Amino acid sequence: MKLRDKVVLITGGGSGLGREMGLTFAREGAKIGVNDIRPESAQNVVTEIERVGGSARTFVADVSSSTAVKKMFSDFLAAWGTIDVLVNNAGIGRTRDTAEFSQTWEVPDEDWHKMLATHLDSTFFCTREALKAMVSKRSGRIINIGSIAGTTGLPFAAAYCAAKGGIISFTKSVAREVVMHNVLVNCIAPGFIETPMTAPIDEAMREQIIAVTPAGRFGEPADIAAAALYLACDDSKFMVGQIISPNGGYVI
Repeated sequence: MKLRDKVVLITGGGSGLGREMGLTFAREGAKIGVNDIRPESAQNVVTEIERVGGSARTFVADVSSSTAVKKMFSDFLAAWGTIDVLVNNAGIGRTRDTAEFSQTWEVPDEDWHKMLATHLDSTFFCTREALKAMVSKRSGRIINIGSIAGTTGLPFAAAYCAAKGGIISFTKSVAREVVMHNVLVNCIAPGFIETPMTAPIDEAMREQIIAVTPAGRFGEPADIAAAALYLACDDSKFMVGQIISPNGGYVI
């Protein structure tokens, strides 16, 4: 087992990529803290992990709130005693159920701020708390979830692209800062993956995306979970500040 007895916190772990990473890490022996803003989603994943013989607990919090993150980490460390791996995965594709991709000049302030808070602020808040534990024990892994939106840009998604681009630059900066403490920080920048976040994409748009993806399909959550497992375990001990992008060739 590649993560035997490692303690992992996954934000946004109640569905999609977070769920898949939780199950994958648990199968490799890790103890999983499942964070989500939705209690029932977090509990469902914990139940799934326990059914396959893993160990997991829920940590319900809005990670875009600094106060909530501090409390979550206090609860997490009280429960598990340490943290070995943090996966900053929490995110949204839209700021409201009715929101579609918008032209930049039509984006209201509140949508811009919510998108950046959910992705970028949460990554900073959680990283800051995790580093307090990891630096002191001189060991840890932080995996940030970016996107091809942050490497190549997507039209009509300026706020999302800005948030993911910020996560990528944040990764590189923090990686240089903490590698001397044996804390490795890296980023995964997925392409289009079959998750609840991409489910609202209509058929015509899906066909366009697939047409320009050399692999000829959307990715699967397992494709991203495999990359995350690599970054979480000793196989990646020389990976520092890198951006791994499983995207089927959409970006080369």
